[in-house]
Amino acid sequence: MDIHQIKYLITIVNNDFNLTKSARILGVSQPALSKLINELVTSEQIQIFTHGKGRITGLTALGDDLIAHGRQVSADFDQMIQSMRDKSNLKRGTVKIGIPPVVISTIFNQAIPDFINENPDINLQIVEKGGFELQKLLLREEIDLAIIPSPVTNPNIENSVIYRNSVSVWFNKNHRFHNIQHPISLDEISKEHVLTLNNNFMLVHELQDSFHERGIDEHFYFQTSAWDLILNMCLEMPNTVGIVASLVGNNYSHEIEHRELDPFCPWIINISNLNNSYSSNLVKYTRQWFIDYFTQYNQSEVS
Repeated sequence: MDIHQIKYLITIVNNDFNLTKSARILGVSQPALSKLINELVTSEQIQIFTHGKGRITGLTALGDDLIAHGRQVSADFDQMIQSMRDKSNLKRGTVKIGIPPVVISTIFNQAIPDFINENPDINLQIVEKGGFELQKLLLREEIDLAIIPSPVTNPNIENSVIYRNSVSVWFNKNHRFHNIQHPISLDEISKEHVLTLNNNFMLVHELQDSFHERGIDEHFYFQTSAWDLILNMCLEMPNTVGIVASLVGNNYSHEIEHRELDPFCPWIINISNLNNSYSSNLVKYTRQWFIDYFTQYNQSEVS
């Protein structure tokens, strides 16, 4: 039995033996979590949980003892990791940070070189994934920090807002939306061939929820992880519209236009970390560096 298995068992107990909720918090599928339990029971030849009507209902006496000792082992392990990390050089080492491609090419395109120039001894490793996927990597502790658009609802993730903008609908200047000077409703947008990001991005899940709340059965015409492809397709295909963050079109010509959505759709960017695990001083420093950087950045935009 390893430390990850112990932490999984503790999570199940902490969530009243609800495997669906526990799997979501751990960033794994429910079948994978059930399989882990069965493999653990088989390999250790112990019964940890009691069952009723095919569901976990509680702990056996042995399981109760295991969890009690497991909590102490988990706390000792976290303390050991914290001590090891705290003794490392504050500004030397590797930090793995996940950033969505649309964010890395817009608001982080200057932040990353500035960080590297100021911190040459920190190896900043970038993992480019959509926000939905980055949450899973963060929960599995495969990355140290993540840049995730709101909403981030998992209780094990701590967030600090670093940037605010909005989501817009983009279109060729010859599109009928050119004559509309106010925010465009989702109902009107749903009548078009809609291009947007793929399902690994938080924005898409928010859009789908917004459409469904209004009784609109939206099937996106084309989805991709490349926001610039979406805008290029809008340029070349006047019968399409794209839905991406308002910021991304700054480098495009007047040939492509955008309007805000009705209802207004915010684009809020967070720097996120696990709030139930220890972070090294290096990770804490990196997180605070980006928070301070964007505080100054946002102030300069306002002024």
